[in-house]
Formats: sequence, structure tokens, C-alpha cells
Amino acid sequence: MQLAGLGIPALLASCVPALAQRAGENVATQSSDAFGRSVGQDKTGLYSSDEVRGFNPVDAGNVRLEGLYFDQVDRLSPRITDGNTIRVGPASQRYPFPAPTGLVDYSLTQPHGAASYSFNLEDGGSNSMGIGGSFEFKQPLDGERLGVSGGAGWRNGHRFEGGETKYRTVGATLAWRPASDVQVLLFGGAFYFRSDEARPTYYPAGTEPPPRLARGQDLSQPWTGRNATNWAYGAVVKAPLGGLKLEAGLFYNGRTQDTIFSDLLFGVGQDGSVASRRIIADGNNRDASLSGEVRLVRQWHAGGLDQRLIASLRGRSRDRRFGGSRSLALGPSTILGPDVRPEPAYVLGPKNFDDVRQLTYGLSYSLVAEHRFAIDASLSQTRYRKALDYADPALADPVTRETAELWNVTGSVHLARGLAFFAGASHGMEEALVAPDVAVNRAEAPPAVHTRQIEAGLKYSINAHLTLIAGGFSITKPYYNLDPAQRYRQLGTLRNKGLELSLTGRIAPGLTVVGGTMLLDPRISGEAVDQALIGPRPVGQIRRRSVLSLDWRPQAGSSPFSFDLAIESLSSRTGNAANTLAAPARTVVNLGARYRFKAAGADWLLRPVLYNAFDTYGWNVSSSGGFTYIPPRALTLQLVADF
Repeated sequence: MQLAGLGIPALLASCVPALAQRAGENVATQSSDAFGRSVGQDKTGLYSSDEVRGFNPVDAGNVRLEGLYFDQVDRLSPRITDGNTIRVGPASQRYPFPAPTGLVDYSLTQPHGAASYSFNLEDGGSNSMGIGGSFEFKQPLDGERLGVSGGAGWRNGHRFEGGETKYRTVGATLAWRPASDVQVLLFGGAFYFRSDEARPTYYPAGTEPPPRLARGQDLSQPWTGRNATNWAYGAVVKAPLGGLKLEAGLFYNGRTQDTIFSDLLFGVGQDGSVASRRIIADGNNRDASLSGEVRLVRQWHAGGLDQRLIASLRGRSRDRRFGGSRSLALGPSTILGPDVRPEPAYVLGPKNFDDVRQLTYGLSYSLVAEHRFAIDASLSQTRYRKALDYADPALADPVTRETAELWNVTGSVHLARGLAFFAGASHGMEEALVAPDVAVNRAEAPPAVHTRQIEAGLKYSINAHLTLIAGGFSITKPYYNLDPAQRYRQLGTLRNKGLELSLTGRIAPGLTVVGGTMLLDPRISGEAVDQALIGPRPVGQIRRRSVLSLDWRPQAGSSPFSFDLAIESLSSRTGNAANTLAAPARTVVNLGARYRFKAAGADWLLRPVLYNAFDTYGWNVSSSGGFTYIPPRALTLQLVADF
């Protein structure tokens, strides 16, 4: 059972209560570096699936599911995944076909060992109201040969920024292991969003962020509810094939949006006035992708060298129905209190269609001499086709075709006991982001773009339990954003240069640390900057992120109690294209504890967490310059029972 004042991640993960056998999990003690890891609804590290080194790896298509290529369209049901790991720097070595900006690697929830059942019940606290819960199970059907895991979750409540929300999640995984070296996984799940009003997004009038608002006050329009469904299902097979190993996955992920709205407030003044308010009404949208990968793997050992050769065929077929949205002008407004308007009459326009086909085949080779050196290299060729079919007969229907070579080379060499140098370079191709709602060509998707990355650094094992990583990187991509006419197009080239530090491990018996810092120098070059149409810094980017997580379990790690501290510190964030506006720096502190006990034949976990303990006020900034405030202080109490 779980009691929660739906706080900082709880709204985004409000249907992600602890999964079966989660009472013993701890994201801090399970992290091998500070680059990013999520377990259930807890996460730690510098990066997440939304942002790695200043870019979004999911939007870029840099996602793996059980290690295999997966074109993720939208959020997965937490009923089918145990979490994800961000793989950059040394964490991406020995990982075939890594892409620039790193990878997000998801793991499926699977039945292992004895049967277990988890029950969770959630109720709201003083900062947010709502009730929800979940039931999770892992059930063997034939010993270790066959089993099923899954569950269902639900949430009815209010978001921290006001407005109603209803979430439902379902999902299950069937695992068949007819032999010790054969694995077959079948999974499926869905994530339902209902009555989820569009939160207001603020665009300041001048060079100052919006004035502080009373957080939790509902400023949304009651008729802007989102009704959408995400789904994902697929299969994974891993088995020997002669002297080789077969690894294959086929995945279908998509979303339907019956109704979806954006609430945009332009010209927000320091007195709380709004020059114009606009609702973007949309619906009847669909975005779905069939993707997967087939690999043949050969591994051998000779002369003290471990070698691996992989032949891979990966591809995707993605279809999108979009467009026809309507911009509903509500006129001047205010952010000082609710300004509810009647829903205007409107009819959505006809839909456009976007069709992407991509097929990539390649070879990957790995050579490892233990405690001496390692080399990984891959070469692929991709064939890409994108066709747009506009509903407006006056518009041409463009078709883009491209054949490109993709490659990467990474390596490491041991310099001394516990000290290794690593370096790598890669060239990739990925989808550009879809034009945001504020754009005059909203929802349009540019052709694929080419990306490049180089990185190098040192990894030092201070002792058997503590590791330090220090490195640098440079990533180059075409830069797409809004021009002065609010058209989303390529404005130049963006280069993100950065430094990373990571310290993770056990610094004393029972005391674990996950700490890291990223220093970033993002800079745009090109005609738009030269003509002073935009500034040299990309909108929404930070210059520094620092994180620190400490987990202390007394009695050298054997106490039923443990206490944790999490700190995230961000630099200021660029707020507009002219670089004359910035969101201030902020530091957020979370305090938590765990108490583990046994009762009624179950393993129990009682976990209180005080998110944003000092009630820090801060702003997030989207890549289009929209401001939204961060969640306020919130106390959650989680009670998990694993039977």
C-alpha cells in the first residue's frame, strides 16, 4: 500500500508504484555510474530518457529494448519495464552500434524465481489530492521454464500545477526458457490518459521570467482534457543457432490522441497580465512504429583475446497522422487567477500523413584483452525514405530519400592498476524534432539529420567499490528551431561541448554515493546567428548540472533503516532565441528514508520522501521558449508489500 502527496516525480509516474519484488530495490545502490538510471519511480544521475548531453535521445531514436533496436514513439507502460539505463562514455563500450548523444536502454519486467505479488494503494497529501494504486505479480507457470509477470495501475487526482488527471496502466510479459541458453519474451502493455487538462505555458513579454505564481492553483481551461492512449507490444528471442547466437526483437509502439490541447500564454508581463492567450486544439492523431532488429553473433577466445562479430539488420516502418489543428484565440488574459472561458466552436481540419521507412544493416566487431585494452567498431549502411502527403492540394508532397554510412569506433587502454583511458567517435543519422505547437508549421517533421560525436576520458577504480569517471565530449547536429516569423526550420549548426564527472560506489560500509557534474558549452553557428536573427545559445539549454545522491544504511548496511539525500543543482537556462532572457539557477533537495520489515509472510517497505524540501521555486524552459514552474514541496509515503 502506498500513501502519496503526489509530488515531484509522482505526477509523471503516478501510475508507477513499486513493482513486484520492489521492496528491496534502491536506485542509488544499483547505479554503476552517475550518467542516469531509473528503477520504478525513482531515478538518479545526470541524465534521463528526456535529456542526454543537451539532446533528447528518445526523439533522436537512440533507444534499445533488451539491448535491441527499438523506435520508441511515446512512454511505455510501467507494467512492462523495470526501468532504464543511460549509456554514454565507458558505459557504451562493448555495446554494439552506439549512437551519438548516447543510448537509453530499457529492460523488461520478467518473472524470476518464486511467485510474488505486490499491492499498492495511494492517497494524496496536503499539496496534491488524488487516489490511485496498483497490483503487480510475477507468477511461474512451469518452474524456471515458463512464467508471466504484469499488473495494472490507476490514478485519479490533481496535478501539482492544477487540473485534473486520470491515468490507467496495464501490461504483462510472458517468458519462456526451454533451455538455459534460450529465451523467448512476449509482452504487451498500454498507458491511458484521460481528462488531463493542458497546463498553461508562459512566454514572457520582456527579459525577465514570469512573476512567481501560486503553485497548485488551477489556471487551465476545463475543456482542454487530453484523451490519449499509448501502447507497446512485441517479442524478443535469444537462442543459439549452430555456432552462432541469434538475437532478435520485433516491437510495435504507438499512440493515439483523440483530443489534445496546448494552452499558450504570450506576452506575460511582470504584473501578471497576458497580451494574448491561445489554445491549440487537436485530435484524431496517430503515430505508430513497427521496429526491430535481427542479429547473428559469433564470439570466440584465442591467444588471450576475446573477440565478437555481430551482423545486424534493423529497421522501422513509422506512420503518422497529424495536422488539422485549430488555433483558438482567447484574447488578453491573466496569470494571477483562473480565467475560465467557454469552449469556442471549432472543427478540426483534414489530416496530413507522414510515412517513414528505414532499413539499416551493418557489422560490429569487438576485441578485448582483459586488463590491457579493448576496441569496438561498427559500420552500417542505412536506407531512409520519408514521404509527406499533405491534405492541402496546393502543397507539394515531398519525398526524401537518402543512403548514408554510419560508423563508430571506441576503445580503452589500461594505463595503470585501476586506471583506464577511453575514447570514441561516431557518426549517426536521426530524425529531427517535430515542430512545436507555437510554430506556424506546427507538427511538421523535417527530414533526417546527420550527427557526429567525439569523446574521451579516464576511468579510475579508486578501490573495489568506488569508481571515478572524468571525460569530455563534442556533439554536432543541425539546429532546428523557430525563426523570427515563428517558422520551425534549420537555423544553423549546434555544437555541444562538455565535460562530465562521475563518482559512484560505496565510500564506507552502508554508505553509497552517486555524484556527478556536467559542464556544457552549447553554441549555434550559421547564417541566423551571423545576421543576429538569433543568439548563439540554444533556447532551453543549461550550462551546468550537478547531482548528488547519498544513501546511508546503518550497521554497515544491515539495519532495516536507511536514509537518503538527493541534490540537483542547475545553472541558469537560456529563455529566448535572442539570448536576452534566462531562467535563474536553482538547487532542489530531496530527503528520504526506508524501513524494511517482514509481516504476514511478506517483505514490506515503508518509504517517506520529502521532495523539494526547501520549497525552491524555479522554472523549466522548453526548446521553444515556454516557461513552466517546477513542483513545490511534497511529502510522499510509500508502503509496499511483496508477498
